[in-house]
Amino acid sequence: MNDSLSDLFTRIRNAHLVGHLTVPVPSTNKNISILDILVRHGFIQHFAPIQNRQFLVTLKPNIRELQRLSRPGCRLYVSAHNIPQIRVGILFLSTSKGIVSDREARYLKLGGEILGYIS
Repeated sequence: MNDSLSDLFTRIRNAHLVGHLTVPVPSTNKNISILDILVRHGFIQHFAPIQNRQFLVTLKPNIRELQRLSRPGCRLYVSAHNIPQIRVGILFLSTSKGIVSDREARYLKLGGEILGYIS
């Protein structure tokens, strides 16, 4: 698998659409950062490690849309002043300080690559 972030988004989106309460996802540093942001902003309940380098994510029913924006073939970069504002939901940005939400990036005045969004 080349794009673990798209895999994470697809697993969560599909599990939510089918009505599952939990979903296993691979354990990578990017996935851990994204899951931390999702827990802090209330989109998932929690995640816990299970066997074979995976996490079990417990979902909440409040996810409407989860989409990858920047892809391996077409990257999207923004400066700190040009971060789009989303009223309902959050953007994920990869910055020099790690993966952060759009609100944190504005507060820290950091630009970076837009990874995706959730609403």
